[in-house]
Amino acid sequence: MWHAVLEALRAHRTGDDYAVVLEWQQDVAVLDSSVAPTGVRFVQLKKHEVSTHWKLNHLIASPKGKDDDAQAEADEPDDSGASGVPTAPLPEPVKSGKGAKVKAAKKPKPSILAKLYAHRRRFKSLGKSRLEFASDAQFEMPDGTGASPLRSSVELSAADSAVQQAIEAKLREQLGLDPAEAVDFSDFALVVSDCPVNEPHKYLAGELAQMQLDSELNLSGKATILAVLIIASYVYLRAGSTRYAKNFPELLGRAVTRSDIDLYLAAADEETVSARDLVEEVIQRLNIEAAPFSLVKNMKKHVVRACMEITNRAGPVPVVTAYLKALYELNSEYDSLPRVTDIFSAWFEDFQQLQLSEARPYSREYIYCLMSMITQNANPTKQLPSVPAGPQPEDSE
Repeated sequence: MWHAVLEALRAHRTGDDYAVVLEWQQDVAVLDSSVAPTGVRFVQLKKHEVSTHWKLNHLIASPKGKDDDAQAEADEPDDSGASGVPTAPLPEPVKSGKGAKVKAAKKPKPSILAKLYAHRRRFKSLGKSRLEFASDAQFEMPDGTGASPLRSSVELSAADSAVQQAIEAKLREQLGLDPAEAVDFSDFALVVSDCPVNEPHKYLAGELAQMQLDSELNLSGKATILAVLIIASYVYLRAGSTRYAKNFPELLGRAVTRSDIDLYLAAADEETVSARDLVEEVIQRLNIEAAPFSLVKNMKKHVVRACMEITNRAGPVPVVTAYLKALYELNSEYDSLPRVTDIFSAWFEDFQQLQLSEARPYSREYIYCLMSMITQNANPTKQLPSVPAGPQPEDSE
C-alpha cells in the first residue's frame, strides 16, 4: 500500500496523467494514462525474510511445495479483458496413436522473475511495458569478473551475459517458451524500494514536501502528513476490491488517478483550516458592514467555546447546528440578501420559530458563530446528526 502511494506521488510530480492499481496482475501496476493507456509498469514487491540480500538463484528458482496460485498465474491467459490486449492460446497436449491421450508434461512452477515476465507476454500489444522486482534487500549479482557485489539496482539488459543466460534458461523452462521466441530483457529491473518498511508515512511526507518545491502546491506541514494518510486510506480502500475487472472503467474503480490525488490533496488542505479562523473571517466581514459593536465583541468572546463544543458529538451543539444547517439549505432566499448581517438576522428569526429546547442556553452571538461555520463549510459542520424533514416547534410536538 505504501509503495503504491509512493508511486502515485512520483507519477503526480511529472505532471502527466497516470493510474496506480493495487493487486492487479502484480502487486502494483502503474498505467501511463487514466483514459487510454499505452504503457504499463508492473512492480512485484517482496520483503526478504531470511537473509540480508537476494542471490540470483532466489529469483529464478521454482518455488518449493504447493504453489497452485503461482502456477495458475503463469498459465492464465490474463486479466487483460480489462485492457483489451489479446493473448496467445495455450499449446494443446500431444496425442499419439489412435485416440490415445498423452498427458502434457507439467511445467515447473514459475519463479519470481518468470511471473513478472509472463506479464510482458500477456500485454505485448501495448506500446511499452516495464517490469520491476522491488524489495527491501539488495541483490548479489555476478559481474563476470568472479565477483558478486551487492547492488541496489540492476537493469537486466546490462547484466553480465552469464546472468542473462541463466535467467533466460529458467524463463524458457518455466513459461514453456517457443525456442524461436526471443527473451526481451529491456526495461526489466531489480530495485531496492525507497519506501522503508518501518514508518513509511514519514518518508512519504518528505516525498510530498519535495514535490511541493517543484509545483504551486503549498500545503502546511500538518496538511502534508495528513495528505499522505488520506491518500493511503483511499489506496487501501480501492485495493479492497478484488472483483474481476471486465473492462477499463471497472479497472479504474480499483485505481487512484491524477484527478483522485488532486482531490485528496485539496481535502487534506481543507482539513487543516481551523473553524475558528473561518468564523473570525465572518466576524471581520460583520465589522466592515458596521454590525452593532456589542454583537461583534460578543461573537469574538464566544468563538472559542463554540468551536470546542461543536466537536462534542454527545452534547447539544451538533444538534443545534444540524437544525441551523437544515434551515440554511432549505431557504435559498438567504443568498439573495445583500449583506451577511441581513442573512444572519433573517436566518436567526427563522431559527427562533423552531423553539428548540436544546438552543435555549445559547445567545444570539453564539448562534451566529455556528452560522458562520455553516456558511464557511467548516469541517465540524460536514458530519452532523440528522434532523426531521420538517422541524416542528416543541409545543406542537
